[in-house]
Amino acid sequence: MKVLAGRPKNNRDRGMHVLQLMKGMSPNFHESLVELWDTVIPKLTQYLEDASKEDSWSQKNWEDLTLKLLSKSLDVVESEDWIADLGETFGSQIPLYHSYPEEKNFLYKCIGIIMRKSTKKDFINKHLDLIFSTVKHTDQVEREGVAIAMGFCAASHLDSVLGKLDSVAKNDMAQKSGGIFKFMKDKSEVDVERIKATLMLCYGYVALFSPVSLIVSRMEATILRSITPHFVNVKTHQSTELRKAVIHCMDLMGKAFDPERVKNLNFVFSRRHEFLVCLKSYMKAESLTSLTTETRALAMNACATLVKLDPKLSEAEEFDLIKTATECVYPLPRDGGGVAKKGREEMEVEVEVLLESSVEALHDLLKELLKKDLTTDGLDSIFKHIVPWLLSTQDHERERALNTFLECAQFLLEHMEPAKSNFSNQSSVIARLVPRCTDPDAEVRKLAVDCIYVSLKIASRVEGHPADYKDTMIDALPTLKERLVKGDPSVLFSVINDLSKVIAKKMPSDQLQNFMEVLQEGLLDPQSHSSSGACVVLNGMMKIRGAEILKQVPKKMVDNIVTSLHNKLASIDFTQTRTGTLRSIRTLATHHLSSVLKTLLSYQLPFDSDMVEVWQTLCQDPQLTAAMIDHMLDLLHKSLPYEERTSDEETVRTATSLPMAVTCALKIIFDCEETEEQGLKAYHTLMGALMLRIGSSVGVKPVRQKEMEKEDKPKGKKVAPVSSKSPEPSLAAIETFRSFLTRTKSNDILDILTEEGCWEKFEAEEDYPEGFTILTRALVASSVAAPHISKIVASLTSALSSLYDPQRVVVAAFFAELINQKCMDDADLVELVMNSLLGRLVDSSHKVRMLCIRGLGNIASVGSELVKKYSTTVLSAMMAGMDDKEDPDDDITTEAMSGLSRILCEIEESHIRAILINVSLKIRPCFEKEKPAVRAQAIILFGNLSRFGDGPSKAPFLEQIHSNLVSLLLHLNDPEIEVKKACKFSLRLLGPLMGSEAINNKFQRHLLEDANLIYGEFLNDLAKLMIDDFPDKVNFYVMGCVSFFKSFWPEIKSNAALFVGYLLGNLPEARQNAISKEHVCSALIMLLKDQTPAVRCRAAEAMSLLYQY
Repeated sequence: MKVLAGRPKNNRDRGMHVLQLMKGMSPNFHESLVELWDTVIPKLTQYLEDASKEDSWSQKNWEDLTLKLLSKSLDVVESEDWIADLGETFGSQIPLYHSYPEEKNFLYKCIGIIMRKSTKKDFINKHLDLIFSTVKHTDQVEREGVAIAMGFCAASHLDSVLGKLDSVAKNDMAQKSGGIFKFMKDKSEVDVERIKATLMLCYGYVALFSPVSLIVSRMEATILRSITPHFVNVKTHQSTELRKAVIHCMDLMGKAFDPERVKNLNFVFSRRHEFLVCLKSYMKAESLTSLTTETRALAMNACATLVKLDPKLSEAEEFDLIKTATECVYPLPRDGGGVAKKGREEMEVEVEVLLESSVEALHDLLKELLKKDLTTDGLDSIFKHIVPWLLSTQDHERERALNTFLECAQFLLEHMEPAKSNFSNQSSVIARLVPRCTDPDAEVRKLAVDCIYVSLKIASRVEGHPADYKDTMIDALPTLKERLVKGDPSVLFSVINDLSKVIAKKMPSDQLQNFMEVLQEGLLDPQSHSSSGACVVLNGMMKIRGAEILKQVPKKMVDNIVTSLHNKLASIDFTQTRTGTLRSIRTLATHHLSSVLKTLLSYQLPFDSDMVEVWQTLCQDPQLTAAMIDHMLDLLHKSLPYEERTSDEETVRTATSLPMAVTCALKIIFDCEETEEQGLKAYHTLMGALMLRIGSSVGVKPVRQKEMEKEDKPKGKKVAPVSSKSPEPSLAAIETFRSFLTRTKSNDILDILTEEGCWEKFEAEEDYPEGFTILTRALVASSVAAPHISKIVASLTSALSSLYDPQRVVVAAFFAELINQKCMDDADLVELVMNSLLGRLVDSSHKVRMLCIRGLGNIASVGSELVKKYSTTVLSAMMAGMDDKEDPDDDITTEAMSGLSRILCEIEESHIRAILINVSLKIRPCFEKEKPAVRAQAIILFGNLSRFGDGPSKAPFLEQIHSNLVSLLLHLNDPEIEVKKACKFSLRLLGPLMGSEAINNKFQRHLLEDANLIYGEFLNDLAKLMIDDFPDKVNFYVMGCVSFFKSFWPEIKSNAALFVGYLLGNLPEARQNAISKEHVCSALIMLLKDQTPAVRCRAAEAMSLLYQY
């Protein structure tokens, strides 16, 4: 009856009837039982009735109650013999339940209770043998019954039980097959495994139910020595039952040494690590494609039990355990991979139940680990294992990972000790969760918001708020879940935007940097919509908290953020995420423009395509663009345009990186349509800066190639390789200038520069001043640039004092031509420019001095009034220019003479009188200069001086005419056309002053600018006129010609010889004595030896004319 009562639900709910029968027959069993059973059995009956009504049946609870009744009954009877007889009776009925494993299970448990109460050794040993010999090792239910019976017995007779188990291990598990019966080997191995499984369970329950003080002493010496060999290589066996038994054994042993049970014994379970290693190997051996057994769940439960033991696991042990547990659960298919078939050694279990039990076991294990460290650090040690699964491409894996974190976080929130916690990893946790809030899977999205909600609640507790503290922002988060159900992108954007505001408000300042860094990793999330969500939060964070970034301890935080975002761009293909990432940089720039620009400008040139996009995005904000242009112009102004190094008497200029980067960045900026308005607003400063930049880049070598400073460059194809050729400084500056003109619609300037070939001139060291001269003319004529001229002048004035020659050259060229263009008829501007040029007449650069002289000479274009105003100053400057000692190529002298020529046309005689002869004397040597331009300008200037030769200065100037006449006549047949024209021009001007109408007529008729002059005839005729009109000067002219016999040019020597011949040949005999004939003849004879045939011919011809001498 007792056995039947143990399974009251079997055979049409027989329990009620069996209990009633037991109550009625209690006097027949023993009179001492009547009172006890009359009291307890009605209660058991009521328990059965209540369980039937509420449908809350628990077999375990029922067995505990009925076994307790049996134990109490034995206590009440207090008869050793009666107890032994009862045990014999129970033992004799074992065969009756051969086909009823559940009843047999309970029967074994009853025998175990009786053995626990008995003190008879023979009875104990007999029934230990009996129950072990009658158990079906193939049946898990019977096996468990025997194991629990052994455990009950061990509570009073530990050594006897251990002896029996040791005996079984030595004898019953020996394989018997061999010889001709070798075919039975497989069956024998299976039998051994089944016995071993029973044995493992027995040892487990023995450890659990034995007195703690005894089991502690027996554990190492007896139990572990017996069972440990059976752990080895168990994972290779095919028997699932054996594996389960071993796991159950470990679990029971762990419970046996629960810290509460052994707290007074100072006991440490030394084999715990070995047990955990074994359990982890079982978990790793489980299939990840299908779920057919409960092994992994049992193993994790056993691990949870062992984790409870002291001391706390080491960090490495904990890490490995969590890693193994998560890796054996998360990858399982969502449907578990199918339902397990009922096999010989496997129970049929619904996969859904198995999956739930596995996940629940994982969570229980993690909670046990968390109990050992109920702080945010404990949660963090779990979270770091979850992070990789959050990035899984499988929806169910991400969902399970979030579920795990939510369970653990809620558990911590309910049990934490806030005073011991410092949620230092709050930023990392929330940053990792943010991308999941816009996950493609709706369930994942909802879980992610829940996780963030609980994380913020934990942070609130850590800050000191009570558990029931109401925070409106945090408490509003759960309402966002309702909007997350729909996958509408616009709704998701709205939700994530609201979420970013909450996070921005709640994120502690000291964790801001880490949050930004970790969140940036979300930009590379495998799910494109998740990366976009991370981008929205990052951007929102930048807007709300961006101003705080520089306040953080790391000085390079902005640099780190920009560098990181740029690196990520190479790997981001999703359009929305790319756009958002670029906008994040722009948002950061609104708070920390100088720091952002410093980082962007430090990248290697040429900028890669991602960096180009960054610049283009920055340009989309007009205010930011204006500030950016101002900052860049300031950088150009303050930076060294190039570095100079002199070696072997050669000066090499190399571009510096920052101005080059600014130049390239400005090119990208001006290529954006959005920048037109800002370009026009800063037109004058940009024009001035770019002019200086072009000048500073002429003849400058590219920036030296260096290894990229930025580390961790992604391997994306978009990143410019280290070996990319650095841009040519000159070309870069010109292209930027061209883009600037295009963007500001200065098409009239572009047309002129193209027509005049200015782009090429800007690149040439010799021609770039001329290029800026043309540019100045274009600016003055331009409808866009003209209104800005005075401001451009103001922006360039300071550069006239620059340390760099090319910059001063640019400004001097601009100012010089500006005066030529009348300075837009602005008298104040003329004064400013004139004073600026006068201040640089002593410049160290001869090019600057030359351009200043040119500019001062251009005052002639402005008008007579201003010419008179500046005449004295300008004349002095021109005279000084002609005296310039450091003018090897006579460029300054040429400009001074050209300027004087122009000014002479505008000033009165009184202004020049004092220096007229001085000028004449200064320019005379220039008639014989090697450069044709110098000769031509000197001759033209002398001709222009004729304007003042008919006044108070007539006599002295006439002397100058006679002194220079021979030179002018000889150069009338100069090798260079421009010199010939200059001579014709001057002689026509000088003719009226010579006092000879015949000579003057000769000059005016024959020396027309474009007329073809028959030089020999002209000289012959002129010689006759000169002999007639200036008889006293003939010898002077002859000696003057002789002096040119040593001229540099063969043509001039030939001309001199011919002129001498004509002068002497046409001279009347009466006047021949006035000539130094011997000197002239000897000089002609020397010319006959000249290297040039033409000279020798002319000398011979001249001598042939002297036949009368």
